[in-house]
Amino acid sequence: MMYAVKPEKEEYMMSSPMPGSPKKGKEPKMVYPRIRLEHKFFPETKKWEVGKTYKVELELKMTGLSISRFENDSEFEIHGCDMEEKK
Repeated sequence: MMYAVKPEKEEYMMSSPMPGSPKKGKEPKMVYPRIRLEHKFFPETKKWEVGKTYKVELELKMTGLSISRFENDSEFEIHGCDMEEKK
């Protein structure tokens, strides 16, 4: 079952702005969780177009869990994959 992921407002952790960072008073953008798919494992993604939406089904093996004051995530190895362009 596929469910929608809700984006969150981008939070800026630095007290002084870095070059290229948003200026004060600028509305933070909404961000989604991100993943990277390396071309050596997923060569078909080289042919995909930036800005288009694709459906990716992953078979994962959980390899770690971090729950603390500073971390709140799970780690996985990708063991299988099915990909298609979303119509």
